[in-house]
Amino acid sequence: MTSGVVLLTCSMARDLEIFSVLATSVDRCAGPDVRHVVIVPRADLAAFRRHATPAREIVAQEDILPMWLFKLPSALRHLAFLTEALRRPIYVSAKGQVTRGRMIQQILKIEYTRRAPSEAVVHVDSDVFFVRPFAAADARRDGKIMFFRVDQAQSEPGHRRWGEVAASCLGTALPEGWSSHYVENCVPWSREVAQAMVQRIEAVHGRPYHEVLLGFPTISEYFIYGLFADLIGADPSGQAPGLAPGDMSLCNSFWPASPDQPFDLVRQMERMLPWHRALAIQSTHAFPVAERARVFETALAAR
Repeated sequence: MTSGVVLLTCSMARDLEIFSVLATSVDRCAGPDVRHVVIVPRADLAAFRRHATPAREIVAQEDILPMWLFKLPSALRHLAFLTEALRRPIYVSAKGQVTRGRMIQQILKIEYTRRAPSEAVVHVDSDVFFVRPFAAADARRDGKIMFFRVDQAQSEPGHRRWGEVAASCLGTALPEGWSSHYVENCVPWSREVAQAMVQRIEAVHGRPYHEVLLGFPTISEYFIYGLFADLIGADPSGQAPGLAPGDMSLCNSFWPASPDQPFDLVRQMERMLPWHRALAIQSTHAFPVAERARVFETALAAR
């Protein structure tokens, strides 16, 4: 095992162009103690292999998943006018559980992290790009792995539901008035905490954790990890050993209120804080890939 850090990205062919900007940014900003692992469907391996380097490994999701899955025909996306859920891949498990590609990516994050070769894994979405140097030490504070947590009134209606589902997965109750959330675009996790989290889920439910998670219509891997660290894995002082909680995100994220909300790079750069290492422009934003690449080069030059 190594004390370095793995950047973990779960992607797919439809996100290849925006992923290319991320890959370029990692090549230019990541230090020698950082590895980049990219997990994609086996059918997409050939498309992503051009981004493989000595520091970046492209892995088939089928080699990581703890269960067998059958992907439903991609032609179903042409029926997306019926429901938004058909825009992304849909899978059926060996036990007949139907689930969306987004949930599969969440299982992949958990499964890879608990088996990672490094103590820390930073989950990095495809729509992120680094604009400052990033080293393994940037995922730690005071010798502990960063634990992203924002303590404030819930602004997203889905957060309460994610919290309730996470608590159910962990065999506990969500405290009344719970207001913390754990969602961002660059999220450090501890391998040790992820292992303990999986053990907890399986001990509570008596079956593999992925079967438990796929039994819910929606989950948030970040809420499950966050609530485990806060409610289950904490020591008597209320702190999860080995973690440094705080709202210091590694990423300065642009979350548009609508798909066509203008992106203002000058304003976004004004929001860059000393601990930010990356920018993110949500993938659902109507933002051309060429413009995304231009923003990356401009922000990198201004660092």
